[in-house]
Amino acid sequence: MQTEQDLERLVHAYTAPLLRYCTALLGSEAEAQDAVQSTFIKAWLRRSTLRGGGQDNERAWLYRIAYRTALDMLRAARRAEQRALAQPPGPPPPDPGIRAELREALDALPPLDRALVLERVLEGMDYAALAKVHRRPEAYLRTRYHRAKRRLADLLREEGTDHDP
Repeated sequence: MQTEQDLERLVHAYTAPLLRYCTALLGSEAEAQDAVQSTFIKAWLRRSTLRGGGQDNERAWLYRIAYRTALDMLRAARRAEQRALAQPPGPPPPDPGIRAELREALDALPPLDRALVLERVLEGMDYAALAKVHRRPEAYLRTRYHRAKRRLADLLREEGTDHDP
């Protein structure tokens, strides 16, 4: 990605999937919109770090930036929560695409596990793509995904719903 036209092409191709991904990670469409916008700004500023021009590389590169951006936002929210001792925050606004009990169960997972579940289920990424996004071995991510899926199923069972993620 070297020109503004390249950036425009990426924005058109990846805004909707990244928005869906970040909304599921963050639990808020407004925060997800901020995350996606930040993702594209960071992508433009770091365009020299994109290796190869293939679509798979672009996708993994953008999802890695989006994941890190969402993770930073979650950490900042957690720090702000810890500073605000007055009143605990209410639940995140409901996401129209994810039912409340599933949202709660997803929120109970660590960020990497939540991201793996969302990337596999919502985005249909295979383990090779996940390895590019998270820069970890496929076998590790496969094991981590299956454990996260099992934990998610246990959490849903505890809440009285029986779903297989």
